[in-house]
Amino acid sequence: MNKKQFVFLVLVVSVGLAVNAQQGGYKGPGATLITIEEAKQIPSISLVVLQGKIERQMLETQYLFSDATGTVTLVIPDKVWGNVSVDENDVVEIRGIIVQAHDGRGGTHIVTAESIKKL
Repeated sequence: MNKKQFVFLVLVVSVGLAVNAQQGGYKGPGATLITIEEAKQIPSISLVVLQGKIERQMLETQYLFSDATGTVTLVIPDKVWGNVSVDENDVVEIRGIIVQAHDGRGGTHIVTAESIKKL
């Protein structure tokens, strides 16, 4: 996946999240807490709820997120942060969309956050 494709993917998902955020939230199946390992097994463009730690910032809005089962790339748009401040020691809950982005080496997973809550 080249940089242009990645940026386009992030923009498309972010626009969809912004529209959804204005209309309330979905509370049905798929809105329950799962692990990163489980999230990587579900279909692309699925709602996920994850708990873990933001290990480090990789790019401006891109972070490495982990739980006991693994790591995933996490995109947190600036508007999602609100008043939440965290560091690498804080446990957070992320609600977002997981997408499998094919990179020519078997794919990688990206979660775009629609909300973040410090636990």
